[in-house]
Amino acid sequence: MCQYDRYFHALIYRTRFLTDFKLPAMIQKKQYMEWSNFTQAKFIILLVLLSITSAAFSESSYKNNIYSAFITHDMAKWENVIHTIETANVTNTLDQKLELINYYYGYIGWLIGKKEFKKAGKLIPKGQKLIRQVLEISPKNATAYSFKGSFLGFEIGIDKYKAIFLGPESRNCINKALKLEPLNMQALIDKGNLLYYSPSVFGGNKQEALKYFLKGIKVMERNKEINQSWVYLNLLTMIASVYEDTHKLEEAKLIYEKIMHNEPDINWVKNGLYPNLLAKIKA
Repeated sequence: MCQYDRYFHALIYRTRFLTDFKLPAMIQKKQYMEWSNFTQAKFIILLVLLSITSAAFSESSYKNNIYSAFITHDMAKWENVIHTIETANVTNTLDQKLELINYYYGYIGWLIGKKEFKKAGKLIPKGQKLIRQVLEISPKNATAYSFKGSFLGFEIGIDKYKAIFLGPESRNCINKALKLEPLNMQALIDKGNLLYYSPSVFGGNKQEALKYFLKGIKVMERNKEINQSWVYLNLLTMIASVYEDTHKLEEAKLIYEKIMHNEPDINWVKNGLYPNLLAKIKA
């Protein structure tokens, strides 16, 4: 029985107890009132615990579904999680806002890679609205500043002409995130992406990008943030891509094997990227 079920059955049991229990005749009215107030307070606490557990259960369910969508490359499922959160309107806390921003971040990046610019363009403002809300609550939130820089980068990805005036702002936001928190995982990843995808004339450098990616992996592994994390597996994939691009094929092979060791069911690596790399090595 899961924790949620235990709370639910406890709640039912407590309700029946309050209904069925017969007070002995010797208990006076004052004693009864004290006992009643005490049990009522415990009952309210139980209801609060139940609601908290239910919310945590939902958030865990979202994370699990996003992870499943990532390893199976089922982006319709990913989109459905976003739609479910939007419909349920469960972005009241700072963590909930950052969680949904993270899901927009992954999905928009995929849409732009597929050149589905119109769809991506509709989601970018939604993510940016949440980022503004996070920064209003937490003005020095490094993760939010990094996301802000990345979402400006998404705008550039849709319209390259925006690079002239949005590029410097995007770079400044990510650099500010690293200044606020040098070991912030999101900022390390986004700095790496900035260096990886930018043309060399605008400061792009794949070797420098690799340094930030590797530092991000170390942070995630040290903080034990790797269990069922799509961000962790995606970052490892980026590292393998850099190794391939720089003709370090054996290093890329080790990274792909690490990914498959962590997640044996990631078929698009096991049956796609990894065999393609092996063919390159043999050629």
